[in-house]
Amino acid sequence: MKKLLVLILISLPMAIHASIVTFECKSNETTGVHKFDAKGILAIDEYNKAEGVISIQTQKAQAEGSVQIFEEIKISGTRQRFVAGEITTEPFDQYTLFSKDNYIKNLNLLVDFKADIASQIFSIDNFLYRSNCFTVVTTSSENK
Repeated sequence: MKKLLVLILISLPMAIHASIVTFECKSNETTGVHKFDAKGILAIDEYNKAEGVISIQTQKAQAEGSVQIFEEIKISGTRQRFVAGEITTEPFDQYTLFSKDNYIKNLNLLVDFKADIASQIFSIDNFLYRSNCFTVVTTSSENK
């Protein structure tokens, strides 16, 4: 993951304000739901454009042998920040992300959202995987 952070920092655009967000997604034991676990890192510029890398493990509902692992997928998209009191009592970020991976079509990650299994990944064969995502570390940088 440190190697990924260095890669992201090097590829950051020359933005005045930028932040790096490391996040994780952990599925729970809800039955009948396709689920995913993930770890990722995103660089977000002052225009809320996000670029990064994510590693994902998916599993179809009630199918023990259906685990698929996707390492270091490049993702890009946008962030929308919701402040406390706007939708929920706690702030959270929504990341609408896309990949050029052959299987993962797009991601709708609600990071630090308190509702259960709110984050979603859509596969190319139209399976919907769900999980809970949360921030691990956030750092900001200013270029002067």
